[in-house]
Amino acid sequence: MGVTDYNHIARQYQKAKKHLWRTRIEVYSFMRLLGDVQDKAVLDVACGEGYLTRRIRHAGAAEVVGIDISERMIDLAKAQEAADPLGITYRVEDAREAAPERQFDVAISGWLLDYAGTRAELAAMCRGLARSLKPGGRFVTVMTNPALYHIHIPDYRKYGFTIARDAHARDGAPIRITTYLDNGTFDIENYYLPIESYATAFEEAGFVHFSVHPLELAPDPEGADDRQFWADFLASPPFILIDCDKR
Repeated sequence: MGVTDYNHIARQYQKAKKHLWRTRIEVYSFMRLLGDVQDKAVLDVACGEGYLTRRIRHAGAAEVVGIDISERMIDLAKAQEAADPLGITYRVEDAREAAPERQFDVAISGWLLDYAGTRAELAAMCRGLARSLKPGGRFVTVMTNPALYHIHIPDYRKYGFTIARDAHARDGAPIRITTYLDNGTFDIENYYLPIESYATAFEEAGFVHFSVHPLELAPDPEGADDRQFWADFLASPPFILIDCDKR
């Protein structure tokens, strides 16, 4: 699994959520794909500091639980919950070993699957997700785009990050993301597996209807037409959306 030390970069990672693409593309695309969660029990796997978790609760989910392997991330999530209580439960837990006391209607994840450097690690994550869901439950995720090893990578610096890769695609090949903040940078390392590996891992874990979805751009809140600014992002998407259903 990924070597990124989130206990060390947790605060920087939280600050990076203020980058404009997070709301204009990531959250907008994710929430549109997720759809209605009213009165549903939702598990956020690899919840980080609660960025998506809190949005799911605001969207009307009846119960929301967030889990993450990083103690520091969970500390930040609990601090937000204490400052603005929404009734969310957070706990430290490894997605590969998830053994919940109950099963959920929906599981979501932001940036989990791309830390699997081998097909065996990916399979373990998918089995953990399956254990967390009721039969017929749905999983929705956003993750780094495996096609970054097969498409032209533009200069993403104007969006607040850059991406580097090795010369050739292979299982476990790194995808290095450098995020820029006002007071410095931090690095995250994801790993390449072909999209077919994801489809197979979910099927073997008991999921059906595996689908990949494109990104969408939210309208500018000020009414401006800034589609040209986002053209590189959308033409060479650095991340994708996936959903599937548990049998």
